[in-house]
Amino acid sequence: MVKLGYNSNGFTSHRLDEALYFLADCGYQAVALTPDICHLDPLNTELSQLEKTAALCEKLGLEVIVETGARFILDPRRKHRPNLLEPDESRMLRLRYLQQMLTWCEVLDASVLSFWSGSLPPGQNASGAEHSFLEAVSSLSASAGPNIKIAIEPEPGHWLANMSDWQQIKPKLPLNVGLCLDIGHLLVNDSYSPVEAIQQFSDDILAIQLDDMRRGDHTHLAPGEGDIDWPSVVAACEKYLTADTTACFELSRDSHRFHQLAPSCIELYRGLR
Repeated sequence: MVKLGYNSNGFTSHRLDEALYFLADCGYQAVALTPDICHLDPLNTELSQLEKTAALCEKLGLEVIVETGARFILDPRRKHRPNLLEPDESRMLRLRYLQQMLTWCEVLDASVLSFWSGSLPPGQNASGAEHSFLEAVSSLSASAGPNIKIAIEPEPGHWLANMSDWQQIKPKLPLNVGLCLDIGHLLVNDSYSPVEAIQQFSDDILAIQLDDMRRGDHTHLAPGEGDIDWPSVVAACEKYLTADTTACFELSRDSHRFHQLAPSCIELYRGLR
């Protein structure tokens, strides 16, 4: 039985503490914290605030994972840039940010840090991208504490985009690096169905993101608004994933409906168990 959670990028219209209390009241067991300008801004958050958030999550019984997909956290004009693949030294901005997030994982007692490769930047080629990415992942792996695992998320439009890319890169990764699987992404650009991916890659999955999508359209939707077969997905999660795997709803376009979706999402999942 996976630990159900919710991503903080889906409640940006709520104060962080109030949203955490609400999640616990709904019965959630986890939260995926995505530091961003609205919650835990990496430029302005003091250690005392992190410690306060960690204490509250522990009090509420919410396991924390840290996700790093904030759109403009490093550059207000370029989404998800700079990334780890940049052909110049700007890639170090992303690496230093991820190293900062590893430190935050220690404070927040988070078991997983997830991130993606980023898209191939101008002036970069596939071999250069692979070298830069593996070098960065190796550095992060070496810096991670013994209780922290690194999860890489295939992202449509990125250099590491789908499960085929994951299969190619996995043998070259350190042992403490696994997979963050977004089930909606599989409908956008993958040959695997969500159920097939959960089954085949269950040993790799460290965290899973739950969202609906329409085929070929990378738009995160609430359950029931896309083409995901939810009864089959829930059955696969419960059959193939371990009890300590976090499964967090990621509904970053629906913060205005958080008060409705947080209870309805967990009710839907529990109803299909």
